[in-house]
Amino acid sequence: MPTAVFDTHCHLTYGDLGEQADAAWSRARAAGVCGAVLIGIDAASSREVTEWVADTDDLWCTVGIHPNGTAKAKPDDLGVIRELAARPRVVALGETGLDTYWDDAPLDIQVASLIAHADLALELDLPLVLHLRDAFPQAEEVLQPYARRGLRAVVHCFTGGPEHLQPFLDWGFMISFSGILTYSGAKALREAAAVVPLDQCLVETDAPWLTPAPHKTSDLNEPAFILLTAKKLAKVKKIPFDELAAITTANARRFFDIDKAKGRPAEED
Repeated sequence: MPTAVFDTHCHLTYGDLGEQADAAWSRARAAGVCGAVLIGIDAASSREVTEWVADTDDLWCTVGIHPNGTAKAKPDDLGVIRELAARPRVVALGETGLDTYWDDAPLDIQVASLIAHADLALELDLPLVLHLRDAFPQAEEVLQPYARRGLRAVVHCFTGGPEHLQPFLDWGFMISFSGILTYSGAKALREAAAVVPLDQCLVETDAPWLTPAPHKTSDLNEPAFILLTAKKLAKVKKIPFDELAAITTANARRFFDIDKAKGRPAEED
């Protein structure tokens, strides 16, 4: 039987992958993927993923507004996110965060959205899924007071080097590694992965993007490919793959409170 691996971040219902979502998830299960978290990036997709996972026993989801979409978000979208967070199998808020690589939204609007998500996360006792791209110092400034108040979070698709890790590790945040870890040019990322404590490591595909090697980066990524990233992380950590898979799966179940099937009965819309 394949070793079980948990994909902590994927967009299974998005774009071309969404058109084959059922088949892609069947391939993932056959490959040894034991569960996955589907990520909301706006009000509409958040609603979609809550509906998609509702009748499953191996899929969960998050609800939130992606930082790059904050400028286009409607004033009542965060209220929609709050309502959706009460649905069964919702295990976190996000993805939220800061992104200065793209100029889709002014930084002050992104910061305001991140603060709103962090406030809601503390209120609802849910963790945050963080998208941080070229914004580690800014994120540290915004998140520090929340970390002191007990905020739980994962830095999804971590892309920094060892020098960017310390505040997040000190706060007990999880660090999630994507297919980028397998890329030949990702030396600094592998150096960072080497020093992250095992109990703070997660793995993800971020499918349909960031297809791991040896696949072409232009190929459509899917949850089945999480095993390639997990195997690379095991090599970086110098431990057997089975051990790495067991640890990261246990970490995912603990962080997302999977065994309690986090979420409350769905409310009427």
